[in-house]
Amino acid sequence: MSKKHTVEWADAHESRKERRERAAARTQVKKDERRNREPRIQFDQFPPSKMPKGGWKTEESLRGPVRVNPHPHRASTRVLGAAYPFLGESGEIMQGAYIGENLLARSPFCYDPWEAYAAHLVKSHSMMFLGVKGSGKSMLAKSFSSRLARLGRHIAVPHDPNGEWGRVAEYVGGSTIKLGLGLGTQINLLDAGVRDPAMSRQSWRAHVLQDRRATVKAIIKQIRHSTDITEYEHTAIDDALEALMSRDTVTISDVHTVLREYETEEEQVRWAARAVAHTLRRLVHGDLAGMFDGESTVEFDARAPMMVVDTSRLRTVAPDMQALARLATTRWIHNATTGVNRAKRLIVHEEAAIALMNDVYGGVGLVSRVADEKVARHDGVASCYLLHGIADLDALGDAGSAVREQAMRLLAGCESRVTMQQSTGEVERTARTFGWNQTMSALVPRLKKGEGLWQIGQDRIAMVKNKLTPREFEIFNTDGAGGAR
Repeated sequence: MSKKHTVEWADAHESRKERRERAAARTQVKKDERRNREPRIQFDQFPPSKMPKGGWKTEESLRGPVRVNPHPHRASTRVLGAAYPFLGESGEIMQGAYIGENLLARSPFCYDPWEAYAAHLVKSHSMMFLGVKGSGKSMLAKSFSSRLARLGRHIAVPHDPNGEWGRVAEYVGGSTIKLGLGLGTQINLLDAGVRDPAMSRQSWRAHVLQDRRATVKAIIKQIRHSTDITEYEHTAIDDALEALMSRDTVTISDVHTVLREYETEEEQVRWAARAVAHTLRRLVHGDLAGMFDGESTVEFDARAPMMVVDTSRLRTVAPDMQALARLATTRWIHNATTGVNRAKRLIVHEEAAIALMNDVYGGVGLVSRVADEKVARHDGVASCYLLHGIADLDALGDAGSAVREQAMRLLAGCESRVTMQQSTGEVERTARTFGWNQTMSALVPRLKKGEGLWQIGQDRIAMVKNKLTPREFEIFNTDGAGGAR
């Protein structure tokens, strides 16, 4: 006689006597089965469990209703693993700061650009966050940065246009430097920084000269909105900086004075020096006078977990001067965090279209330059660019222009990309830029606030819901500025 498979009901609140009776019944059934007899006791004769369908409502019972209604999708494992990897995400937890829940794998999602680089998941430390206003992009950047700071990474925000990052810096034990007209804060763009003990004095002198040369030329390119500097202007700049190398402290005002009074038998070089002096005049007597032309009145604390430069007081200044201020603060931070102060540091660029323009005009040596990843790896720097959409790059120039194309190449160097909700009209352009398939293009416009599509290198894709504690939400939330919703 074939064995009968029955279901045994066990009341969650059964007494000790009832449990003994049930055990005796189970023993009797086994004896009947060994003797090929019809069991005298059927388990289905026992009354069903008294436990309600949703479980007992007792504290910490770990019981409750479980309803899973996944969207139907039929495919082979080969298709899920190869053609649509974002539907069959492995859920492997990476090393780094906790971000939230991976909605594709129902697993915790963590990330750290340095750990991802060490694991050969990416070839670049740089990151990019893309999302329209109200998508939660800014809150993601703040929670990600603050949690990295808790893990020992350092954070720097060279340009805080809305004055929102000061609370975040205070939250993690950092500090804020306020920059603006009438505040009396000065940042010397030509500060030499701290010498690395491994460098000889001669090597250090050559390094300082090269850095000052690159800074002055970057400022000139930024003001002129051009990458062209004539040979005669190069000569005049080099001579002026060489003449100032005997001083312990050199400022833009010093360079402006030397160029204005520059004398040489070569008339073309003399006129080139006058032209450069007129270009630098905007820093000494023009729009940004009193902020970048003298000795530094503040100090960048390289050991602080987070340093923020609040530039909200510059919102009334001309856009090109705002871009120059960002270039100035970024270079100042770079000089303050090299040598003995070198550490793994995330540079967060708000309104990153201006930062990318600085990268284009800044030339070799700019700390946030994505194209030179060797410099970034050596300095321990990871840049994080925040954009509303690809349309932000239209401000850099017309489609096909050299400046815009170079900015696109710099952006393409970010192998860690987070795309939050995008408007329908922007999806097609973004899909072409980032190589999305149809499913990814259809997914992005439907993302809810705080959800983002993470692309990590060539192999990892995840859809992550950023999760915040009540305290973090209170500090990071910026929606209140626009009124109640």
